[in-house]
Amino acid sequence: MKQKAFILFFLALLLSCSDNNQKLLPNSSGNINNISVVSSDDIWKGNVGEVIRENFARPIYGLPQIEPVFSLSHIPSKIFTGFATKSRTILKIDISETEGVFNFKNTYASPQRIIQVTGSTPEKIITTINQNMNAIYSALYFNEIQEKQRRIAKNLNQTQAIKKSTGLTLRFPSAYRVAKVDTNFVWIRRDIETGSVNLFISRYNDKNNSSVLKIRDSISKHHIPGPVENTFMSIDPIYTPNSQQINIGGKQILETRGLWEIQGQFMAGPFLNYKFMSDTKQDEYIMLDGFVYSPGSSKREYVFELEAIMRTLKD
Repeated sequence: MKQKAFILFFLALLLSCSDNNQKLLPNSSGNINNISVVSSDDIWKGNVGEVIRENFARPIYGLPQIEPVFSLSHIPSKIFTGFATKSRTILKIDISETEGVFNFKNTYASPQRIIQVTGSTPEKIITTINQNMNAIYSALYFNEIQEKQRRIAKNLNQTQAIKKSTGLTLRFPSAYRVAKVDTNFVWIRRDIETGSVNLFISRYNDKNNSSVLKIRDSISKHHIPGPVENTFMSIDPIYTPNSQQINIGGKQILETRGLWEIQGQFMAGPFLNYKFMSDTKQDEYIMLDGFVYSPGSSKREYVFELEAIMRTLKD
């Protein structure tokens, strides 16, 4: 019994020390989706840098203008000291006889994620990056999602409208307001200087498992009016939507990205759509759709915010 008590005390002491070390770390710095790439100038300007830029700064699908997945900032290895080490998200490239990909958390600051890629030559570093691209990309991307969700959680909207009308739970900022509530439908929106950021949640029956495009247009026509009578939001038929299966909390979800428009009104923007089967009723589906109207401005961060919110869903 005494031995068990000692083990529990020892574990508690370790956890306490870990928490204290965490508290001693300075706050990290860096905007969402900004990555500091730490490497020598030769590495950054050479083929390794080209591979990094091609893969991590590639254009996001589903936006009306070209915007990169990540904004990259180069920090030469020789000046990676002091304040430079406090960057929140770091991709570190080093020439080393030890080859591989290494993942570090809260090394110099908190919260912080460092992905280190090493190889004995630039060519071997490129090979290592290419072989581990999906893992590296996912680690960086979902680190940003988690950080966005952490920031959102600081000031949540406490409305129960979504839970009462659709049975779902979502965590979203208090800057959003409930724009419309109906049976099995809720629309929330955040007004911004150039337009609005929107999200609707709908629970509906469909024995035919109709396409995302058909259902989205139907819901929009019924619930989200355009600026003048008899106008409504619909999917832009010229820009082909892109769909893929994703998993959130064990749920298989069809994710679709594309562009919406209001015909004749010169209004358009990007949308992010989740569609999945209900766990409670046969032939019942749930759709979450985030869409942005912000003409003349970048839209990456707005769509990313919507994704971070949508990924908190619980049915």
